[in-house]
Amino acid sequence: MNKLSEQLKELTMLPGVPGYESAVRDHIKDAIGKKGQAEEDAMGNLIVRLGKPNSKKPKLGLIAHMDECGFIVSNILDNGTLRFKKLGGLQDRVILGRAVQVHTKKGPIYGVIGVNAPHLMLNPEDKDKIIPWNKLCIDLGTRSRAETEKLGISMLQPITLKKDFFIMNKKYVVSRGLDNRAGVTGLLEAFRNIDEKKLKTEVIFVWGVQEEIGLRGARVIANRIPLDYAIPVDTYSTTDAPGLGDFFEPVYMGKGPVLRMVDARVVATPSFGEKLAKIAKAAKIPVQMGVTGGSTDGMALQESGAATMPIGIPMRYSHSCVEVIHLDDLANFIKLLTASIYSISG
Repeated sequence: MNKLSEQLKELTMLPGVPGYESAVRDHIKDAIGKKGQAEEDAMGNLIVRLGKPNSKKPKLGLIAHMDECGFIVSNILDNGTLRFKKLGGLQDRVILGRAVQVHTKKGPIYGVIGVNAPHLMLNPEDKDKIIPWNKLCIDLGTRSRAETEKLGISMLQPITLKKDFFIMNKKYVVSRGLDNRAGVTGLLEAFRNIDEKKLKTEVIFVWGVQEEIGLRGARVIANRIPLDYAIPVDTYSTTDAPGLGDFFEPVYMGKGPVLRMVDARVVATPSFGEKLAKIAKAAKIPVQMGVTGGSTDGMALQESGAATMPIGIPMRYSHSCVEVIHLDDLANFIKLLTASIYSISG
């Protein structure tokens, strides 16, 4: 792995379900060091300011959400197993039969979301049924509530699906949680690239919380910090995976970051999209245009009045255990963020 993929791995492997992003936030704090003015708000957003305010120049803000889809312990049953509440948009079909980690003060505890053996199913139709998350339990290898609690397990502890991280065919990174640790990594690298002395106004970098359960961190930023331009930084579900049909214009992995022009909740500011496309062309950075579903923190920021242009890293198999991105897209994503910051604020 190269340096960029190593940094991506470090951030991706950290746990950070909505409301419990502290490990990710602490890693970013260490990485930025003393550069800029950093603060953590009551919601848990990490806000870092570079440059000095200038009323004659537009104020730009960039935000990447730190949280990932996961679970939280909702009950410990008498037989030692755990019930859990889902946090974020993991589909039920990707949860069953998975290994998990419960994150305790003593460290992570492994468990499994088990699936009954087909040999024991009396109704053949049951073999093909998708069991909803609220009917499932986590098996920790214990036989009583007391034994489970002795492991350090208690109510409200965050749970993540067990992550693997590997590179497929030299350039394709595969892992759970690339949404949005790829965006977090990209924003961090762009932050490192910026020479504060070259900025003619203030730029706001935000690593946000609780995007996966309603853009909650971004809503706080929208209420607190007035922005002229907003760039939400996230992944983008590609349309080049097998079996997706032709409803959406194809967005390809390896062909550059995506200007997310329209999704389920945002129509990006057309003039801002044109501006970023021109910046990319001048810097010889490949870029794609996209229309998709879902949404990003852009909705909250746009509703505050900012010209908004979400930028995404193309990704296959969103919200699964095998999310895939292309390293070239991440590298070009960082270049585009860096060039855009200098163009708007330099």
